[in-house]
Amino acid sequence: MPGRPTATDPAVCPPSPQTRSPVGTVRFLPRVVLTKEEAFGACQALADAGRALVRAGGTVEADSLCSLFSLLEERLVS
Repeated sequence: MPGRPTATDPAVCPPSPQTRSPVGTVRFLPRVVLTKEEAFGACQALADAGRALVRAGGTVEADSLCSLFSLLEERLVS
């Protein structure tokens, strides 16, 4: 849908100072390390957004979030 905000839209998800670089590219480390609270918050946000999308009729988008949630959940270690 044209004009629909996306996660790359700075108004929706502004870039953090850690992801900005002088040449405009982002370099990623081979791993992302999250605290338990950060991992829980990410899972909760994905679940909440997925439910909101389903209620709004965005089942395809909700399926994408569900896949991301499943991936994150699989990678969690105790």
